[in-house]
Amino acid sequence: MPVADRLAPGIRLVDGRGGLAAVEVTVPAATALIYLHGAHVAGFTPAGHQPVLWMSEFGVFSDDAPLRGGVPICFPWFGPNKTDAAAPNHGWARLAGWSLVDTKRLGDAARLTFELTQNSAGVPAGFHPFTAHYFVTVGAQLELELTVRNDGATLLSFEEAFHTYFGVGDVTTSVLTGLETLPYLDRSITPASTGSSLLPVTFHGREIDRLYPMPPELTLVDPANDRSITAVAWNAAQTVVWNAGELKASAIADFGDAEWTRTACVETCNVGDNLVTIAPGVTHRMQVAITATKSPANTSNTDSTTERTPMQKLSNSVVPARTELPTKVIQFGEGNFLRAFVDWQIQQMNDQGLFNGGVKIVQPLAGGRVADLDAQDGLFTVLLEGLHEGEEVESHEVITVVNGTVDPYLDYQAYLGLAADDDIEFIVSNTTEAGIAFDTRDRLDDAPQPSFPGKLTALLFRRFTLGKKGFHIIPCELIEQNGPKLKEAVQKTAALWSLGADFDAWLNESNTFYSTLVDRIVPGHPADRAAALAEEFGYEDSSLVKAEPFLLWVIEGPKALEDILPLRRAGLNVTVTDNMTPYRERKVFLLNGPHTTMAAIFRLDGVETVRDVMTDAELAAFINAEMYEEIIPVLDLPHDELAAYAESVKERFENPFMHHELASIALNTASKFRSRLLPILLSFHTKNNALPPRITLALSALLLTYSGDPAVTVQPVDGAETLEIFHAEYLAAPGDLKAYVGAILATDTLWGTDLTAVAGLTAQVAAGIESLRGRGVRATLADLSVTASAPTAAHA
Repeated sequence: MPVADRLAPGIRLVDGRGGLAAVEVTVPAATALIYLHGAHVAGFTPAGHQPVLWMSEFGVFSDDAPLRGGVPICFPWFGPNKTDAAAPNHGWARLAGWSLVDTKRLGDAARLTFELTQNSAGVPAGFHPFTAHYFVTVGAQLELELTVRNDGATLLSFEEAFHTYFGVGDVTTSVLTGLETLPYLDRSITPASTGSSLLPVTFHGREIDRLYPMPPELTLVDPANDRSITAVAWNAAQTVVWNAGELKASAIADFGDAEWTRTACVETCNVGDNLVTIAPGVTHRMQVAITATKSPANTSNTDSTTERTPMQKLSNSVVPARTELPTKVIQFGEGNFLRAFVDWQIQQMNDQGLFNGGVKIVQPLAGGRVADLDAQDGLFTVLLEGLHEGEEVESHEVITVVNGTVDPYLDYQAYLGLAADDDIEFIVSNTTEAGIAFDTRDRLDDAPQPSFPGKLTALLFRRFTLGKKGFHIIPCELIEQNGPKLKEAVQKTAALWSLGADFDAWLNESNTFYSTLVDRIVPGHPADRAAALAEEFGYEDSSLVKAEPFLLWVIEGPKALEDILPLRRAGLNVTVTDNMTPYRERKVFLLNGPHTTMAAIFRLDGVETVRDVMTDAELAAFINAEMYEEIIPVLDLPHDELAAYAESVKERFENPFMHHELASIALNTASKFRSRLLPILLSFHTKNNALPPRITLALSALLLTYSGDPAVTVQPVDGAETLEIFHAEYLAAPGDLKAYVGAILATDTLWGTDLTAVAGLTAQVAAGIESLRGRGVRATLADLSVTASAPTAAHA
């Protein structure tokens, strides 16, 4: 029976990414996050450590897709199903809905019990009767135990694995010990072959996929994080060691190109010849215990017998003494974007003596990374690389504005104590994991509240009770009208908690909530170059973040903000306005729109990156014409301003330091087309009584890619329910493109309206599909009918 109403102390149900239900664990020794979807352990962070488990920043979080990273449970088979090619890879247990049936506190640790049976959601009808229990113990170490009982009348056979993705600072410097002298099956080549090595396993950018016998103990040395991660297993015959490597990572949709450097899979399993077979009534169990231990010194992976001289880590001993600054900003979020965007800008103001304020960073979710910053005395480096006004920019700067961090999951009173600081004027946020959403489960006496609005309301209420002034609240979450939406969530929370009319009046009169538009491409930590950059800088920085030189911040609110937050006086590209809608549309339509066009059309021609598009004269001309002939004419801003922005966007697209994969842009192309390109198509049609040919061709490419046609080798990256709509209509009208297109365009759940009402659209989209499928991308572009005049030389 579910136990949501009687959870042990330190355990709470929360909404995770994608709205998936999850269990958050906070005990003195560690924090953890486990999704009910697949009973997926997505986070484990012992006190004083970086996260031990890695999760992809490009993962798809939906109830019909597996999660990338953490600890997926593979059951009842491992890898592809041997008899059904359409069956999910690694079995259905990691897609099924597990039930949380028990929670216990065991001293400073917590134990959770999840259950799966043949009657659970996601378990195929007719599967052999069974009961599986998954015991997750969170403390100084992470203990995982899977038991499977045969409830049927005949033998039950299955494979099983804990497909553990360990997080490391830089896998190219990591070493896996414990497997020396053991034979392995190398599955990264076809056919697979056997081998052995007297050396520890190292990772150099090529795919590693090896099946070993399970040794008594495995140790992954993680020198970039000054630690070792040890795994000890019971009743597991084998371990699989896997790392995607550079080439394979770039081909996996939910795996960032450089993310292979941040993780190593060391799996606990019984697979292949060691599959488990149990008699009726018998229970089988498999266990693993995972421990992270600080290391006194780094280990080199280039020669296991030679110790390299450790590089000094970024800290106050590396950077000259900093002037003590009063804390003026509370920042909810420690991620790459806020550090390379907001903190970098505060640094520029401080450098010019315009602000003289520091930042206190609050970790908004359990399992965050504030411990990384604390280990570096709040210091980190921002690396800027790209084109700016035609010149290549390569620079780096140590950011010194962070006065400290607060983890409310470990010290909630320190978090509430921020309300007493009279110097604090601003609150900024980018809580991408939790988002701006009212949560009815938040309680004032929670420590802390599950949601960001809940935490913020508690802080504001403490500020109110102390009789102090309010804040300027500037959210940076990528949602429209983020300021009013955050305020609404706070007001609903205050009403839920019955905080009273006086607090409501103070909230309205003493606090200002601003809406924002943020724009800077921040690829994140350049792990593939971390060692070389450390040599160049003279120190290691685990929180190093790379960004492009371009920056735009549009803030909707009173002009008085410019006096107390002098960003423009610091020479930064910041606009405070009473109407940000034109600026939002400019970005969405002139930057995000062409991105979506590229991903939809040019992936069909084998083009891989945005820069590949812009260095191809034919494709670059296509994007240029889309901007100047189809998008700019229907936007409500002065033409010269739009043209200047378009040129800056093209310069960013051409950035030689960025490797922006079209495959990553292609995620959820259908919904992106609806928000980024469809409004332009409809406005263009209304204004000109004609269709914009390039955007219409992007729609054709989308429908072709999503059709499921076996001749199309490009795979769409979208939710299963969305893809099923396209597949079903394509199969329902074999050979009849107009019928397929008409059915899809008429599906208002996809587009918000019936697009068959747009004159000529069905026929032109069908013609585009036929040409792309039959003649290819290049021939289709060559014959594209262009009705608008070409751009002037000044805009070319």
